[in-house]
Amino acid sequence: MIRCNVASAGLCLLSLSLAGPSIAESYPAEMEKDLIAVCQHAGEDNSLKMHQTVRGLSVGTSHTGPMYRVLVAGLRCNGMTVSQFASYYGAQSTYDVLKRFSPETSVEIKDIQISRLPPENIVVSVAAAR
Repeated sequence: MIRCNVASAGLCLLSLSLAGPSIAESYPAEMEKDLIAVCQHAGEDNSLKMHQTVRGLSVGTSHTGPMYRVLVAGLRCNGMTVSQFASYYGAQSTYDVLKRFSPETSVEIKDIQISRLPPENIVVSVAAAR
């Protein structure tokens, strides 16, 4: 039962991304608000609020891992993956949370951390996971 609900939410996001821009522009308003909130909280380095939003997207279950994997693989915030978005704005704690659910691994050495503020208007899209 729990896996069915998480899978259906993930399939909903995946189907919206595969359908192209015409359907992608017509997300349910509540889902779009939640996706924008995930991006905002990721960029603001607010891992608690990001987790609460992801938990709200994980319909019918308290297990958020599968939804994080779907979002990390497919959610785009202003053209960047949600992980890249968090990293771009110097949100290290939310980046570390998102990195755990990313299938790709890499080594990065940072000498200087640039502090940026997330933009007021964030455009979201969902891309198909590979």
